[in-house]
Amino acid sequence: MTDLKQLGSFLDPILAVPFRGKTYQIAAVDAETGLRLQKLVSAGVRTALDGQIDPETIELVNDADEKGFYETLLGPVYDELLADGASFPALKFIGQTALMWHAQDFEMAETFWKAEGKAPEPNRAQRRTATRTSTAAATTTRKPASATGTTTRKATASRAGTGTKSSGTGTR
Repeated sequence: MTDLKQLGSFLDPILAVPFRGKTYQIAAVDAETGLRLQKLVSAGVRTALDGQIDPETIELVNDADEKGFYETLLGPVYDELLADGASFPALKFIGQTALMWHAQDFEMAETFWKAEGKAPEPNRAQRRTATRTSTAAATTTRKPASATGTTTRKATASRAGTGTKSSGTGTR
């Protein structure tokens, strides 16, 4: 039988956030808060994809607002940032980074931080896929059979029996 080793500090992580020459130490949220944040992020993704907000999503957002969303995300760092004179955009950005970390993982938070909150540019493979994939509905318009625009001449019954010459020599 193999015994599991004692779990390390990776389960009680700290997110170190540098701002104005100081590094703020954001602690992981408790399990209940983390699960609520994951639901909130999932609801946001679902709403973005569906374009509709259901009552459960509205309740999640209201709960987040009522409980001091940024205070929840940042813990004691919230008060530190306010005491250090951080602007609201700075508080919001650091809070959003903490949300990415709490609800997803460090890599997601790091990507968000490095992109300064902007959506990352798609890589070459993503751009190529985007140009090949069409989300438009199928069309009923037929495509031309020839890309050069040339067509073949079709004989008609009315021309075949008129007695006209088919060649310059006069033979049929």
